[in-house]
Amino acid sequence: MQLTIKGKNFDVSDRLRDYAERKLGRLDRYFNHIISIDVEFADEAGGKRGNARKVEVILNAAGRMLRAEEVGSSFYASLDAVVAKLERQLRKFKTRIIDSRRGDGEADSETGFTTSSAERGGIVRIKRFSVKPMSPDEAVMQLDLLGHDFFVFRNADTDSICVAYKRHAGGYGLLVPEAEP
Repeated sequence: MQLTIKGKNFDVSDRLRDYAERKLGRLDRYFNHIISIDVEFADEAGGKRGNARKVEVILNAAGRMLRAEEVGSSFYASLDAVVAKLERQLRKFKTRIIDSRRGDGEADSETGFTTSSAERGGIVRIKRFSVKPMSPDEAVMQLDLLGHDFFVFRNADTDSICVAYKRHAGGYGLLVPEAEP
């Protein structure tokens, strides 16, 4: 497993680096196909959050990317919270692999689990829904009412299919398709 640790707006101390290596090294007990882990510690002084200590981790587990971030008053507390999030994600991911055994996949030599073609990156679910014409503001309201991270709708002004989504940095985004020349 390759571990990359970097700091944004400060230098990562040896003590913090050792702590991160120890905590993140334990994740392989939840899933033993972790290829790489990228950690970024960011010191976000000032702003709305005061002196916030942000930890973001991107984990490559057998070609699947898992991501977690946490902002807190210390890097150690933020890292602990991120590791807890990643543990939950890895357990869920491993459970999906185990539950998907249908006999139509290939056996993994290291874990012995059988993975279906869906677990190797195919479509695992199709959901059909009606796309109603509405304004982007109405779509954002629907997104909030449903509690989802995104909402697909037909823009009443342009008659195109659009996606409203919640941004991690706060606020909302809108994906608007453009015709290729």
